[in-house]
Amino acid sequence: MRPATAEEFPAFLRTTESAFHEDVTDDDLESWRTVFEPERSLAVFDGSAMVATAAIFTRELTIPGGLMSVAGVTAVGVLASHRRRGLLTRLMRRQIDDVRTAGESVAALWASEGVIYGRFGYGLAARHATVTLRTAGARLHPDLPAPAGRTTLVEPAGVVSRVAPLYDRVRRERPGHLDRAGAWWDRRVADPEHHRHGRNALRAAVHVDDDGAVDGYALYAVESIWNDGPEAKTSVREMVADGPAATAAMWSYLIGLDLTRSVEYWIAAPDTPFANMLQGPYRPRVELGQNLWVRLVDVDAALAARTYAAPFEVVLEVADAFCPWNAGRHRLAWDGATAACERTDAAADLALTTADLGAAYLGGTSLAALAAIGRVRELRPGTLAPVATAFKGAREPWCPEIF
Repeated sequence: MRPATAEEFPAFLRTTESAFHEDVTDDDLESWRTVFEPERSLAVFDGSAMVATAAIFTRELTIPGGLMSVAGVTAVGVLASHRRRGLLTRLMRRQIDDVRTAGESVAALWASEGVIYGRFGYGLAARHATVTLRTAGARLHPDLPAPAGRTTLVEPAGVVSRVAPLYDRVRRERPGHLDRAGAWWDRRVADPEHHRHGRNALRAAVHVDDDGAVDGYALYAVESIWNDGPEAKTSVREMVADGPAATAAMWSYLIGLDLTRSVEYWIAAPDTPFANMLQGPYRPRVELGQNLWVRLVDVDAALAARTYAAPFEVVLEVADAFCPWNAGRHRLAWDGATAACERTDAAADLALTTADLGAAYLGGTSLAALAAIGRVRELRPGTLAPVATAFKGAREPWCPEIF
């Protein structure tokens, strides 16, 4: 096992995608190569054949109260011919050790199968909503701001310079969001034919307010369907809006597209109050899905890096079989301005695992909810409620981008 070289990248990606039963095109190779970090990859070889892979993207993650460098775990796969040999565990062991050596306190990933990563200390920290709405007769709730400003269509390849500042402003306010450098924007607006799945070309709609400032955009594609009449489907890749007026304008645009009869938004914010935003004969269908999984590699550094909703002090008894340097008691305190977390010999107030801390880290999963199913134990009566309140955020965390 060793990092793959830049020259080995084609073999690396083909091994990864083969583990997911996918093919690799020239478009895929070109897109992945722009963000691939060879020095942060791992490849397992059987003789000269590459049989398992894992990689990291170096990204910036929004956490409650700030930003932090995060190890974005990706491209984890083992060929079908080499399953059940412990290769995944070896990859995870080496990868976590490398992340710790690099001085990063948090790793995050999207899991193809959530059951895999819990045993390595990852906790489900965010959700997203898949929203489907039949748009016949749909309209904005009358209490929403009346759409104003102007919406224009822009070629996706040329939209980045206009919307990137808006995304960067919004992503700093929502835990779970990631930064986007140039190559990541190129991937976000890429539109290879083999990824369209029957949809037409990607489109970009940009909204400006009455002063001409960009305050919203949507990346979407339409699948043309004709039966007795038009029944096209709109698939939303991403929608960003800064404020109620922009939100109203973007949704008004999407539900009002001519010849379309439904909208599907696969990775929408999980706490969007769709029933309070849209009206019509058909109710929005909302299905919650698993979003970011978070792993605290350095418990003290990670917990001290974020802010909390109210002052508190607690001693945590942390269990971590995969990263034993985290195991033990940690005193965490927030005085309303600064957080501190350090080792202690004091009696513990709460007992939990690093996976539980990872789940609660972005402010989405409640420690009290975990306690209700036995994942968190209150050792000193009265300590759970204030700590659970302090960990929670004003809105649910959400990552709109699979990496």
